[in-house]
Amino acid sequence: MRKTHLIFLALAAFSGMAQAQTVNLEQATQMALNADPRIEEQRANVAAAQALIQKVEGEGGIRASVNLYAALAPRASNGLFTNGTNSCPAGGCTLRDDGNTINDGITVTSGITASIIKPLYTFGKLSNYMTAAKYNKDLKSDEVALAKGQTWLTVRRAYYGYLTARDTRRLLIGVRHQLADAEAPLKKKADSGNGSMRDVYALENGLGLLDKYIAEATGVEQIALAGLKTIIGVPIDDPLTVADTHITPVSMPDGSLKQFSNEALANRPEMHMAESGLAALRSYVQARKAERYPNLYAGVMAQAQYTPGRDRLDNPYIYDPLNSAFATPVIGIKWDFNPGVLNANVSSAEAELRGAVAKAQLAQVGIPYQVTEAYRNVSSLHAQIEALEKARVASKRWMISSFLDFQAGLVDGGILGMAVAGNTSTQVDYFKAVNDFNMQVAQLRVATGDYPQ
Repeated sequence: MRKTHLIFLALAAFSGMAQAQTVNLEQATQMALNADPRIEEQRANVAAAQALIQKVEGEGGIRASVNLYAALAPRASNGLFTNGTNSCPAGGCTLRDDGNTINDGITVTSGITASIIKPLYTFGKLSNYMTAAKYNKDLKSDEVALAKGQTWLTVRRAYYGYLTARDTRRLLIGVRHQLADAEAPLKKKADSGNGSMRDVYALENGLGLLDKYIAEATGVEQIALAGLKTIIGVPIDDPLTVADTHITPVSMPDGSLKQFSNEALANRPEMHMAESGLAALRSYVQARKAERYPNLYAGVMAQAQYTPGRDRLDNPYIYDPLNSAFATPVIGIKWDFNPGVLNANVSSAEAELRGAVAKAQLAQVGIPYQVTEAYRNVSSLHAQIEALEKARVASKRWMISSFLDFQAGLVDGGILGMAVAGNTSTQVDYFKAVNDFNMQVAQLRVATGDYPQ
């Protein structure tokens, strides 16, 4: 009894694990926005832009430099004068001149140099670089929004594409079943001489074509489902179903073309990117030009070196760098100037600025066109759907009545084939028009910036 109970629990657990996950369009969209690595890549670029801001802030802050070292140095002893002392007796004395020899041997010297420096004034370099860095971060943030828009659109392309292919496959299978039911009676009538083999062949031809279209729709359906799994982060081999039972038209967008165009110019990430890019490059050009000027700084500098084996000299007029120490506050001007490189950097920055201006102008012209194209397509497809709604009802009635007449022997296979082809074409055109309409509505929302950013 216990063994049976355990088996039952194991089967129940397996059944729960194998159950397909079901998602609707909004759930799939949210999953994709959380899973798409393209969005995460753009977020990483934003983090890099923030790091650049911090780097510029660091360039304007306090910087410290420390260098600790050890080296070889000559020994020195027996005084300052040739008499072997540091004093000069009456009668005169002579300074030693063997400073460049190692007559007294070699020893180890060690030292340290250190400085703490704070820029005081950079003639606009830091302020302009900071402004450019901040606008660069704004630009990268808009690229995140742009990536989200593409993900948002891709989810709908896969979702609607899957529903369209599935509905098309189901339609074709239904039509095939209706025709297949008539195949055996038709053959029987032809064999008995009460029917024509021409009708049998026409029916078989139609069934073969339907099989071809069913296989094509099945392939598209499977590809669309695999694409949907990929974009929302579901493993390709895991089961997945969608909540919608059929492809249906979304609501017609409410608004005029002018309203949509104005909304696009105000909300599109590309417009923000153009503004941020222009502002960033203007500041960058000014910063490059400011490289012509020096940096004013203040701080503290210190140096010490100790060499055992060398006598220490305390005379203020004689300096021995191998035995010395000092620390002092400093104020200075540092100027790194290379005219050729500087002019090239300025020219490069100005060229980038001209390119950004051209892109901004292109966005101002191209975005209204994208809105117009999507808006006109939405209007046209909406009218097509309304026309196809009527046509698909009539074509279905045509096929059913032709099928009944065919079974009754009132029409031949050619008439039935025309009715079946007409109904199938109309139904498939309807599904395609709904898919295209839904995608154009989505495209209009992306064109106006009306999507999660």
